[in-house]
Amino acid sequence: EIWRLQGMPSSRRVLEVFVPGRICLMGEHSDWAGAYRRFNKDIIPGMCLVSGTNQGIYARVSAHPSKLIVSSVDHKGNKFGPEELSMDPEELMRVANSDSHFAYVAGVAYQVSVRYHVQGLIIDNYKMDLPLQKGLSSSAAVCVLTARAFNRIYDLKLS
Repeated sequence: EIWRLQGMPSSRRVLEVFVPGRICLMGEHSDWAGAYRRFNKDIIPGMCLVSGTNQGIYARVSAHPSKLIVSSVDHKGNKFGPEELSMDPEELMRVANSDSHFAYVAGVAYQVSVRYHVQGLIIDNYKMDLPLQKGLSSSAAVCVLTARAFNRIYDLKLS
């Protein structure tokens, strides 16, 4: 387990987090693209009919005093990380803007860090049965998982 590898105390609270994929049954991309209406009122309001899937991302998460430590596995069993990042906003933004496997995680961590001034987080994505790049919103699920992990660990009251 990643926190044992990092020398974290075994008494640290560890939470299980699951985030499902989603499939757009109608209105692909209109859920986020509708935000452009504030710049161009000629764009009609978007509508999207979505459904969660039974496939998703599974992780164990725990607080860390100063770092974001992430490891993951894809749906084929390939392992990535662990990658350790400082919770410094500049470092998180640098990684978010890179081609790192953990760019989306770093981007969410950046937003949470500057808005809520939290400490670090350990994310051990130990199982994923959601295929990547198949239109099931795996990238969005990674972002939601990261936000949900910070929310649950630090009780941020996000909904």
